[in-house]
Amino acid sequence: MQKYRKTTQIIYVFLVILLVWLINPVMAGGGDPEVAEKAWPMLDNGALLIDVRSKEEFDEGHIDGALNIPWDKTDALKFAIGEDKQRQVVFYCRSGNRAGKARAELESMGYTNVFNATGFSALRATKPVD
Repeated sequence: MQKYRKTTQIIYVFLVILLVWLINPVMAGGGDPEVAEKAWPMLDNGALLIDVRSKEEFDEGHIDGALNIPWDKTDALKFAIGEDKQRQVVFYCRSGNRAGKARAELESMGYTNVFNATGFSALRATKPVD
């Protein structure tokens, strides 16, 4: 019985550590660097970059060349992108959540080439050196 408890405790500790390790990038709110890195070739090829955070967040720091259009301003997003529903668009926010919502909304309207680059920190950290 004592051995069973010890094994159970070890399993619980392992599961907690695993859970914290998996959730940590989400909690940190910086986005996923592996995903963010994929945005740079798109941007180098002329993709439109849109920061969907609030104006206050944008003013605190943003990627050069990004437009600031909050994720819930659908009409403004559509206007900025234009009529071409195949235009390459890259969204980012703080963690990827709002960018994902903007992407889903535009995809539901027929836009086919939108990418969620996740978070500002991840995108900034993966920017290739010129």
